[in-house]
Amino acid sequence: MRVRWRNFENKQFEQAIVRGACNPKKVSISALAWFVLGLAVVLLSPIPHAVAQESGETPPLGEAAADSGEPNPLPEQSYKEPVKNLPTLALGGALWPSLGNKEFGTTSASTQPGHVSSGGLAFETAYHRRIAHWELGILYLGADFGGFTFNNKDSVDSTQPSTGQPIKGDLDARVWYAGPSIKFMMGEGRFKYFLGAGGGYYRLDLTESDEIPQPTCTNLGPCFETKRSLNRSAMGGYASLGVDLAAFHTESGWEWRLRLEDKIHLVNFGSLDRFSPGAGHLSGPINVIQVGVVAGF
Repeated sequence: MRVRWRNFENKQFEQAIVRGACNPKKVSISALAWFVLGLAVVLLSPIPHAVAQESGETPPLGEAAADSGEPNPLPEQSYKEPVKNLPTLALGGALWPSLGNKEFGTTSASTQPGHVSSGGLAFETAYHRRIAHWELGILYLGADFGGFTFNNKDSVDSTQPSTGQPIKGDLDARVWYAGPSIKFMMGEGRFKYFLGAGGGYYRLDLTESDEIPQPTCTNLGPCFETKRSLNRSAMGGYASLGVDLAAFHTESGWEWRLRLEDKIHLVNFGSLDRFSPGAGHLSGPINVIQVGVVAGF
């Protein structure tokens, strides 16, 4: 009886298994339950950070810096992202051949014709903001303010008749300009190449002055007496090309660059006959090569 009862139980169990296997509803529910359980385990289980650092693999750059306590440079990808604002401060040299070829008549300190040097100093401050970004490059719109200064070509000295002290005469030319400008910047990585153009208001100050000697001059510094001067205003413009070198990029988003730029200014100040009869017209081009610092953000 015991053997028959066991055989009966085995047959009943096998029939139950066969019925469960043949029931598609129960099979699908069971498979779905296992799938949901497996998905929950995968989603809820945390991914250990050490798994990503197997033997022979290096840790991420940021974590290596945090562990070692030493600063690390940002990856090259940081320099590929275009900055939005570009304030600039630049210094350089200016060459104005037309000015150096002018004779401005005899100066009060000498009987020789006065000349102004064709080479001078230049400075500029500018700000540009990104307005368009294409696959070929980035367009920036902004404004420039700068100037050039040119001193007399040769020192002109004479002797004051009453005191016998030397008198030094100076011929100076200064140009100021301000106006809107654009820059089209190309390239990825640390080097950015650009073309620029701008225009606006130009002002020329041409002055002849004599240095007043002691004891007539009571100031601590030198004193000058203006003998003649001329102010001219004109509208002009420039074209430029240059290159930016990204020196470093901070985590706060600042990108410091070094800039080398060559500018050609075109302007016509008209006649200088009021300053010196027969001097003729004075115009560009004025070639400026300058080195600047750009603080992009």
